[in-house]
Amino acid sequence: MSLATQTFNYKVLMRIATVIAFIQFTNALEYMVFNPIFVFMATDFAVPVSFSGYVSGMYTLGAVLSGLIAFYWIDHFNKKRFLIINMALLGLLTLLTTCTSSFSLLLALRFCAGLVGGTTMGVGISILINNAPPNLRGKMLATVIASFSIVSIVGMPTILFLCTHYGWHVALWLISAFCVLALPLIVSIIPKDQVYLDTPRALPLDMNTLLFASANALVQFSPMLIIPILAPLMIQQLGASQNLLPWLFFSGGVIGYLSTKITGVLTSRFSALVLGTGSTIVFILSLLIPILGYQHAALFIGLFLGASYSRLVSSSVLTIQFPNDQQRAGFSSLQTSIMYLMTTVAFFLSAFLLPEQGMTPQSVNTLLAICAISAAGFPVLVSVLQKKLAKRFHVFL
Repeated sequence: MSLATQTFNYKVLMRIATVIAFIQFTNALEYMVFNPIFVFMATDFAVPVSFSGYVSGMYTLGAVLSGLIAFYWIDHFNKKRFLIINMALLGLLTLLTTCTSSFSLLLALRFCAGLVGGTTMGVGISILINNAPPNLRGKMLATVIASFSIVSIVGMPTILFLCTHYGWHVALWLISAFCVLALPLIVSIIPKDQVYLDTPRALPLDMNTLLFASANALVQFSPMLIIPILAPLMIQQLGASQNLLPWLFFSGGVIGYLSTKITGVLTSRFSALVLGTGSTIVFILSLLIPILGYQHAALFIGLFLGASYSRLVSSSVLTIQFPNDQQRAGFSSLQTSIMYLMTTVAFFLSAFLLPEQGMTPQSVNTLLAICAISAAGFPVLVSVLQKKLAKRFHVFL
């Protein structure tokens, strides 16, 4: 293969990765945006702001159910066509949300959006990974995962600005427009499904499959314990002023983005165990800043988010090796389903561990300690996964 052909193929692969990252950005923004903007929506639906939990819960329920169902049947379908239908439906469901003032209908629409969102990224990532050579899969995954940071850096501030100045309807119209914009990009850039001679067969839902499918969710469980209280944590424990919060979150998002991209490049040079251990050490060190009472909010959020994204990339690069190309879409959908479920568990546990009277230094330190202890097991998990992959590869040989 000539150098020119290699360069062309790499450019094609990066275009695919960019489109999948845009789909991930849109999907994540559509999911994450309802908690903060429900402050603007609650009056129109004649419900208290606290009902935002029901809205998020219905989406999560739909996403978990669709991911579990897709694990068994998604590999029998045309992935590109499935992606087109999903993004069209997501755009329509988001648009319909702006056309109702019925809270019951809103819950139904969010459940349907969860059914769509729960499978979209599993299918998208499987298309990308199946078209990437093994040595570039880490970098491609990092490109997609980095879209979460872009949501924090650009997406959420833009949506909140639109809500404040033009209303929440306009904000959701923008997200719906993103879904529509994704359609021609999928049609023109995403390749057709590869043709296999044998009939695709789903992975068995055994202990190994569950272990690899839940690894990313287990990794994200630790930071998700802290995410709901990040703002009050930095104000009360780290002495940050409320005016500085937007800049702290912005800088944290930028560091998270850079960390994701750097880790993606390093996956071809270092093992997942080395990267996972290093990022876990940094993650635990970040938790020590509020535990020990140091007033360094910028340092905390930079280390916390940077290490969190690095750990996720390290885990993703390892777990994506478990299924073969024909089974990857179903496996990735199961991964996404478990991720939504584990995130919900972490949010509930975080709320349960904090007293109703408000956050106290003792309760926050208890939560931070649980977060650190749960995070410390990641290198052990990586070691177990690597051994199972090596054993599986040896059996195939």
